[in-house]
Amino acid sequence: MRTQTGKLIGERKIPRSLIAVVCAFLMSCMLCSIPAIAHPPAEVVLSYDAESQTLTVSVTHTSKSPGEHYVKKVEIKKNGKSAGVYEYNNQPDASTFVYTYKISAQRGDVLEAVVSCNKYGSKTGKLTVGKELT
Repeated sequence: MRTQTGKLIGERKIPRSLIAVVCAFLMSCMLCSIPAIAHPPAEVVLSYDAESQTLTVSVTHTSKSPGEHYVKKVEIKKNGKSAGVYEYNNQPDASTFVYTYKISAQRGDVLEAVVSCNKYGSKTGKLTVGKELT
């Protein structure tokens, strides 16, 4: 209700510091929710076939929309050095899928696959050629 002078009855000013605190809180809540929406791959499992010189990378990355939230990149490393980077525009399945790569390796070589989500995070799988997985 307004008086004749145009002021609200019971009008109170909100301190700018309170507005700044509320805005900062809301922004931090929004930023913290991004990882809940997007997530890195859950699992990366490697296997190597010495006869065919083929590295198999099994990836578990659940996505309700694999055309929008997907594994964007796989970097293959051999003994710590990059052996190839492969980029993708979607993922072949909404949960678990397999990529294969030709790479020559000998017993004792360490192969790694760094699998990156297009929205958030990455996961690395590692394998020493010739050693049994436990």
